[in-house]
Amino acid sequence: MRGKLKYALKSDVSLLHAYAKGELSAFEALYCRHKDGLYNFLLRSLSRHAVAEEVAQEVWMGVIAQAASFELKDAAFRTWLYRIGRNKVVDYLRRSANQPHMALDTQDDLLPANQLSVEDNFLLRQLMSALDELPAEQRETFILQQEGFSNREISQITGVGSETVKSRLRYAKSATRQRLETGA
Repeated sequence: MRGKLKYALKSDVSLLHAYAKGELSAFEALYCRHKDGLYNFLLRSLSRHAVAEEVAQEVWMGVIAQAASFELKDAAFRTWLYRIGRNKVVDYLRRSANQPHMALDTQDDLLPANQLSVEDNFLLRQLMSALDELPAEQRETFILQQEGFSNREISQITGVGSETVKSRLRYAKSATRQRLETGA
């Protein structure tokens, strides 16, 4: 427990630098701090647990490979981590676009088994369906906002201007609200 407490008060950047200098337990602390949020983002972006797990491994391998070159002036660690995640999602989608797809009910893969009431399960299915109808850029921006990123951070992650982020969010919320209200 004492070792874990050692890292609890350290910033993400200091943990990353400690890892780059050879402290493996610093990486473990960093991983534990961010693995769930990153995985949820990947799962919402890719809609399949197995694929999200595979891409998450690629993201963490990218963090390991780039740990020594990370600089705080570029972005906060969390923003940098999600930018790597977003890039891996885009890479995966490009690769999979060239391969035949199996028919899947992707919404079922996202839903927690037997953890929701029938009504909540129905509402979640409606929301997931509404999000699936959004253009990819709007869905991505909406998901990042739901993960707690500011518009500025979303701009850094996606590589678009802050006005574009605001516009994508506005359209995403409007289209989702309209779809949920009409039940379509």
